[in-house]
Amino acid sequence: MPDKSDYGRAVVEYDCKKAASNAEYRPDLPPVPCFISYDPSFRQILGDIPSISLIEERADKFAHEAGVYIKTTDKVYFTSNFQTGKAIEIYSIHCVSHQIEQLQLPAVVNANGACNYQDKVLFCCQGDLTTPSALVLFDPQTSSTEVMLNNFRGREFNSVNDVAVNHETGDIWFTDPCYGYHQAFRPSPQLPSQVYRFRPSTGQIWCVADGFVECNGLCFSPDYKKVYVTDTGAVQAHGTPYNGLNFSFNPRLPASVYAFDVVHGEHLANRQMFAFCDAGVPDGIKCDIAGNVYSGCGDGIHVWDPKGTLIGKIHTGSIVGNLNFSNEGIWAFGEERLFLTKLQSQ
Repeated sequence: MPDKSDYGRAVVEYDCKKAASNAEYRPDLPPVPCFISYDPSFRQILGDIPSISLIEERADKFAHEAGVYIKTTDKVYFTSNFQTGKAIEIYSIHCVSHQIEQLQLPAVVNANGACNYQDKVLFCCQGDLTTPSALVLFDPQTSSTEVMLNNFRGREFNSVNDVAVNHETGDIWFTDPCYGYHQAFRPSPQLPSQVYRFRPSTGQIWCVADGFVECNGLCFSPDYKKVYVTDTGAVQAHGTPYNGLNFSFNPRLPASVYAFDVVHGEHLANRQMFAFCDAGVPDGIKCDIAGNVYSGCGDGIHVWDPKGTLIGKIHTGSIVGNLNFSNEGIWAFGEERLFLTKLQSQ
């Protein structure tokens, strides 16, 4: 067994030059989580004493998505994975005590991604065969919920997946792939896999991007001039057999991050291939204050600089569905494992 003092502290250098002409090249990694540096700039993000701590480990996929910090409760809210074979569950973890609590929110049906909206949790509810997919706002202070949006001009959304707020305009942006249908808990899609912008003050909604296999995570750059959207189309869910718990990987489909220019805070232009994931697919996505891009992937969290250069990985050795920043560090939702990573970046 490795010394506990070494857990999650090693920084391994990746030799890009050697890898370029040797497809079998693999860096020598420890048997526990570590950091992999692909570029010297990653060291600046890590700081002097980076660490990865395992906070909780369970037999089921309890830590999958969302990851929303709420200041008034000093808690992070997150969701489980439908692959557990039961309805998705919602949890909170206190940032100091690390006490985990399961929440009972009947109006929040099969939640996936979420974000902080006015110090409340705005959940992407995928819905089920009888409940429409929706954006549902949860107030942790009162435990009340409010449906903010559940249709596009009369047509139900497919399975709303991830959400972000443009704080300069107040508009809510979200993705709507078809995973609920493919996993057999949503009806046949009535819309393509698309990205939308919603203005709560007026109820107006716009479709702002299409052309995805399965649009998934999204986030803004710190200056709100770019939007990053992941396409996880390479992971194909199958309604049968196994009641939506059967997945396959198609390497010819996207495992990609796309960057768009945000025009006047309202429209998207200049779609660009930003990054392609080399392990699994890029799921949830976030930016730090320097504009570096982080995404949960098949072997941990990948980190790219604003130009799309892979500069490092927070290597957990297994899937990370999403992540979020808090004062304590980066919470990484690794399905059966919940990690807290401490870096210099914010």
